[in-house]
Amino acid sequence: MRIATSNDNKISVVIAALNEAPRIANVLKVVENHPLIDEVIVVNDGSTDNTSGVVKKFNVKLIENEKNIGKTLSVKKGIQAAKNKLIMLLDADLVGLSHQSIDDLAEPVLNGEVDWTISLRDNSLRMMRLLKIDWISGERVIPKELLLDPLIWSRPEIGFGLETLMNKSLLQRGKTFRAVRLKNVINTRKSDKVGLLKGTFGDYWVVSQISKVMPLYKFYMQFLTMAFLNKKYSRL
Repeated sequence: MRIATSNDNKISVVIAALNEAPRIANVLKVVENHPLIDEVIVVNDGSTDNTSGVVKKFNVKLIENEKNIGKTLSVKKGIQAAKNKLIMLLDADLVGLSHQSIDDLAEPVLNGEVDWTISLRDNSLRMMRLLKIDWISGERVIPKELLLDPLIWSRPEIGFGLETLMNKSLLQRGKTFRAVRLKNVINTRKSDKVGLLKGTFGDYWVVSQISKVMPLYKFYMQFLTMAFLNKKYSRL
């Protein structure tokens, strides 16, 4: 399908990064000169490794946090600095990202088929792949105006709550979306970054953090609701 282009459809990519020096180049080399992307903003959230040094090798805008302020506020800083009406959010630890991945994620929004998109990666949990939606994925394309809702940014002290609150805000306003499978794209597991024991503990910690944003039964109901709506909106 042909992608519609106009000044209103220029995309700003926002990437929040914390100690991603070994991985972030895999993402930046794809988005740096992609024809649909007008600017790339990396917010380095107080990394203690060489994340900044790696980012400076690319033609992108780098925002440095003097200290770690968390993903929510880092993403917010990037969005506030973005000059375009469309925002593409990407995680810094993706493997296998390609120009086609960017096209696939952006196309339904650029062509006016749905209001926003969310990715389904190849290593999303099996249940997510069966129901064809990873509802807490960090890869999204969303109009900047839809990200102005204070609800989205209301719990910056809670790590990993950003995507859940973003979903809640967009669902409450009836915004249509589509899950887009990004073939051959995976995100790096915590166990691969910090080891099996710390990684497993980190996964449980993520769930405990999200439970502070909303009760777990509502969290999983959000998943089922989005799976149902995704099936509906994919037919649009």
